[in-house]
Amino acid sequence: MLAIIRRVVVSAVLVLSASLSFAEGKLNFIEHFTQGQQELAVLTFYDPAQQKGDDRAGLIGIATPERNSFAFNGAEWDELIALCDKAAKVLSDSWTEVGSLTEHRTSDVSHMTVSAGPGMKIVISSANSGTVSYTLEKKDVPRLQSGLLKVKAFLAEK
Repeated sequence: MLAIIRRVVVSAVLVLSASLSFAEGKLNFIEHFTQGQQELAVLTFYDPAQQKGDDRAGLIGIATPERNSFAFNGAEWDELIALCDKAAKVLSDSWTEVGSLTEHRTSDVSHMTVSAGPGMKIVISSANSGTVSYTLEKKDVPRLQSGLLKVKAFLAEK
């Protein structure tokens, strides 16, 4: 199911709307950040037609205006939270790569890298969708962390 979600998000992510509906399910924006033409979104996706356990996903989407996204299940979302928390603790004047994640269960596998510096930089790359990045300002990092926790709660719902 994550492959379907990812296709929906790559084509529709970051359309300025609070909630979008698709035949495959419902995409909701939890947090949305913008800097000029660049955008980062933290989203949830729910498809009631899928089996329990496969009916929910968390997503990170970036538009620069090129678009790419990364879909997560609950356990993978915990890894993202840990990576972003680690980056938040080592913000500094110079950039340092904190860690990376690799997407699973999709035909266009994305790789996400998180770096800490004067803010937090998230880079998503895949063979088909290319590479996009977004740099959060230091002041926006707590809002990102809060959004990630909201998605964690959504993914835990039964």
